[in-house]
Amino acid sequence: MNTKKYKWIAGCLCALPLVVSAQQTEPLTDHRRLFDDGKELFLRHDYAAAQQTLMQYVKQNPQADTSDEVAYMLTCTAYELNASDRLEQLEKFLDTYPDSRHRNRVQALLASAYFFQEKYLETIATFKGCDLELLSNEERDVCTLRMATAYQKIGNLQEASMWFSILKEVSEKYHADAVYNLAYIDYVQKRYDEALAGFREVESDEHYRKLSPYYIADIYLIKGNYEQARRIAGVYAEAYPDEPNAVQMKRIAGEAAYGMKDYMQAVQNLEVYCSEVKNPDRKALYELGMSYAQIGVCSKAAARLGEVTTTQDALTQNAYLHMGLAYLQLKERNQARMAFEQASATNYDAAVKEQALYNYALCIHETSYSPFAESVTVFERFLNEYPHSAYADKVNDYLVEVYMNTRSYMAALKSIAKISQPGERILEAKQKLLFRLGTQAFAQAAFENAIECFSQSLQLGRYNQQTKADAYYWRGESKYRLEQYAAAAADFRQYLEFAQDKRTEEYGLALYNLGYTAFKQKQYSSAQTWFARCVQSGVSLQATVMADAYNRLGDCNFYARSFETAQQMYAKAAATDTSLGDYSLFQEAFVKGLQRNYTGKIQTLNQMITAYPSSQYLDDALYEQGRAFVQLEDSENAVKRYKLLVERFPDSPLSRKAANEIGLLYYQNDQYAAAIEAYKTVITKYPGSDEARLAQRDLRSIYIDLNKVDDYMAFATSIPGGANFDVNERDSLTYVAAERVYMRGNISEAQSSFTRYLQSFPEGAFSVDAHYYLGLIGYNQKNWTEATAHLNKVIEYPNNKFSGEAMSMCAVMAYDAKDYGRALELYKRMIDRAVSQEERLSAETGALRSAYLLNDGKEVIAVASALLAESKLAPELSNEAHYYRAKAFLEAGETKEALQDLTVLAKDTRNVYGAEAKYLVAQLYFNAGETAKAEKEVLEYIEVSTPHTYWLARGFILLSDVYVRLDRKLEAKQYLLSLQQNYQAEDDIAQMIESRLANLNKGE
Repeated sequence: MNTKKYKWIAGCLCALPLVVSAQQTEPLTDHRRLFDDGKELFLRHDYAAAQQTLMQYVKQNPQADTSDEVAYMLTCTAYELNASDRLEQLEKFLDTYPDSRHRNRVQALLASAYFFQEKYLETIATFKGCDLELLSNEERDVCTLRMATAYQKIGNLQEASMWFSILKEVSEKYHADAVYNLAYIDYVQKRYDEALAGFREVESDEHYRKLSPYYIADIYLIKGNYEQARRIAGVYAEAYPDEPNAVQMKRIAGEAAYGMKDYMQAVQNLEVYCSEVKNPDRKALYELGMSYAQIGVCSKAAARLGEVTTTQDALTQNAYLHMGLAYLQLKERNQARMAFEQASATNYDAAVKEQALYNYALCIHETSYSPFAESVTVFERFLNEYPHSAYADKVNDYLVEVYMNTRSYMAALKSIAKISQPGERILEAKQKLLFRLGTQAFAQAAFENAIECFSQSLQLGRYNQQTKADAYYWRGESKYRLEQYAAAAADFRQYLEFAQDKRTEEYGLALYNLGYTAFKQKQYSSAQTWFARCVQSGVSLQATVMADAYNRLGDCNFYARSFETAQQMYAKAAATDTSLGDYSLFQEAFVKGLQRNYTGKIQTLNQMITAYPSSQYLDDALYEQGRAFVQLEDSENAVKRYKLLVERFPDSPLSRKAANEIGLLYYQNDQYAAAIEAYKTVITKYPGSDEARLAQRDLRSIYIDLNKVDDYMAFATSIPGGANFDVNERDSLTYVAAERVYMRGNISEAQSSFTRYLQSFPEGAFSVDAHYYLGLIGYNQKNWTEATAHLNKVIEYPNNKFSGEAMSMCAVMAYDAKDYGRALELYKRMIDRAVSQEERLSAETGALRSAYLLNDGKEVIAVASALLAESKLAPELSNEAHYYRAKAFLEAGETKEALQDLTVLAKDTRNVYGAEAKYLVAQLYFNAGETAKAEKEVLEYIEVSTPHTYWLARGFILLSDVYVRLDRKLEAKQYLLSLQQNYQAEDDIAQMIESRLANLNKGE
């Protein structure tokens, strides 16, 4: 608007020549005719012709003495003709003729030249150096106008006003210009009455009839005279539809209509304005948004109000408040919540802040939104900031409800701790919060912390009986995980007493767990009672749990030698869940063997081997079949089964026994050559083992029977010392003495005795045993170097009775020393030779962690898959295996497989694996271009929340990226701002927020 006005003024001023006073001339002579003609043309303002004539004169008379006259006229023609070097010529004249009588006028011309080049500071300084009163009236007035305009341009409105005031009084020609500019200065300085009078004075002037109405209308708008503003804007827009100010008049008409509560007209005019202007006025955007709200178009209300929020000020605060109200009408409570949150975060308007904070709290309460503990903190904040608010009583009531339902357990407990005299409802909420905090700790495998929380909850047990019962149950689970079986049983019994519903899954599991607590303590009669109650309770439990209970019932009857009943229980287990059928069939077969039904035993084991070819009990089954054939005196089939076992499971401890049994069968059947070969195989293949000891004993007997003692001695001599069990008396006595000292608990003396034994018999028959005990002593004393040296000696003979424990201790030491390669190697060997599920689980867990830390993705996938195939796996170990395998799949680029594992983990965000997995699932969807799935996943994440807030914050960041991709930039910004205000940790999240907000602001 102003720019156009100044351009118009500048154009007018450029057209005004400076008038030169007439000069007295001398009588014409021939040699001065050119000079006189040039001067005459100059005085007639024919500057082009004058310049040409004067330059011809100078060319013909280079030595002519014309003082500064010719130079003056040529300098003036350069100015008037707008020569490119006119500034230089004007400055040169002033330098060359400092005493010229034309100096004052040339300096005025120089100031005007600066003015047209928009060098306003130079303009002012140059005008100040000359006396405007010495110029002609017309020149003086135009120079005064330029001086005033220059001051106005640099923002010195006081000086500008002074010069325009002078011009207004002395110049008829520029009177209207002065009035207009003085009115504009009054307008800028908010002296609206004076401005209005000025604009009114020149509104009919030819030059200002299209300019003044805008300011007149705007002043009426500012003064609240909406009718006048609207009328003037309407007339103008109709009269000058193509003028630049026409769109501004639409704004004025719209804002005036808004002031008159004519919201439909406000929308029509302001929409035209906002659509035609690149950067609409924020107040106009605000009123457009508010108008949409008034006519019920809430979606557009929220969108337009969102455009206002580019600057931190009162208007933005108000816009956020009404955005929130619009979103509430649209039932988009998440967006409403974020808008209210932003409105409540600033202090420009206390009333707006109070209303916004109250609505923010209500939205959080109604949506159960609390990713960063807002559900508690926002209500506390309201009561602290507005204790006497009309909303205070309602907020107090809501706070109690929040305590009862929040997922922000620690924040709620801290809040309750501030209440000096909590009532019963508050204490009941505290009881529940402590219980939930305990379950959260349990999910993270922090069992000690869980027990503490459950215990505190139980101290408040009188307020809610079901919570009390549940706390007993989960405290029992926690104690069971810590192998505190007696204490766990006590809690499970308390749960059964206080549980209000006897048909729940937890009730059935409590019975099941009581069975296990007794079973782990080898109290088989008690265990049988509890497992029986479990399967007879009628409670709906998973088939796996029921089948396992039947198996344990079978075990309990087995230990009680009630073989018939045990067999029935194993059969029920197999029928209940086929996934556990291999154990059931194996035990059923074993019972048949005890009942001397060896044929039935063999048949049942064949059934198991056929149905479960990958069973962990397969080596046991082959061995027991061999034993059954022995009982049937079918040596041929027994040897076949034993050989098959040795071939398929060479590292199994049962293979050592089977190999020994093969030799014994040959020996008993007088097949001496075959027996000798079999025994030699056992001795050389399993050196240091008990089986090798027995084989060497029997081998010696055979050679003696065959009278081939020399052959035996030759073979015995070839056996390494630690594997040779032919001992002399001194060797044996020295070792036995040391072992007895150890068994009495005199560790220091035992250590010395074992050391002396090895010094005396470095390759003695008991050297492996001595190395084991010295390694164990070093391990217990945390002398890792000493322990490793001795235990490695034990591992050299992997089939001795101590090798499993030695491998376990060496694996632990290697892992702790971050030698993950060595640890992985040992754990894998332990997996192959494990004889129980517990041993195998322990070894697989160690192997998994070692492979993960080695970044050996292939090994991680293999070990994790084996671990997850286990039938009875603790949830925390299952989570760990899924997580490591998912990471390995991602590293290998196998996204589909990774997503499957991550989806399993994401079901429980209480633990750190689930927290990260939930984010990664959404990120994978986003990377694949599935933005709808990514958005859904993050919104679910926000709803369920997590104690591991870093990954939730990453979810917020991702959600903003989703909305940017969907071109929903306002929502993207809202989530980032909400995160910025609520996430306080010092990590890389702040930088992520700042960079994204910067990008969003660039695009506004």
